Amino acid sequence: MHCWHMRFLPLATLVMTLVSVAGCTDTADVFPMNAAAQQLGPVQASFVRTGVGRGPVTISMADGEVLTGEYRVAFGGSVETVVAGPWSASAVVIQDGPVQFVARGPRTQMLCRGNSTGHGNGQCQTFDGAVWAISW
Repeated sequence: MHCWHMRFLPLATLVMTLVSVAGCTDTADVFPMNAAAQQLGPVQASFVRTGVGRGPVTISMADGEVLTGEYRVAFGGSVETVVAGPWSASAVVIQDGPVQFVARGPRTQMLCRGNSTGHGNGQCQTFDGAVWAISW
């Protein structure tokens, strides 16, 4: 005898796995910091939180040019040990750290650097000197 839920369970597991691996698309707030950035117009940035410290990033310039790249988070960490009499305990602490990426398009390249602690902030700059503050 076959139950419908026995056939449904493997499919549900597959769907949940694909959703968790696919990541979550998010956007960043981008603010011009100098006249060159203001002259280029509004910029939109989006990225995919993959949970593995790296993922795709897309920046859309006001003129329609699309820049793409991959962000990378440099994880930091520490080991803590506590000793009390005959007992001891240790813990490994993993923390988000600096994040950096280069996004490239047909005409424009942008370098972005910042810090991430789940949410983060930093600056992006083109080779022409336009600078934006970015927060996510």
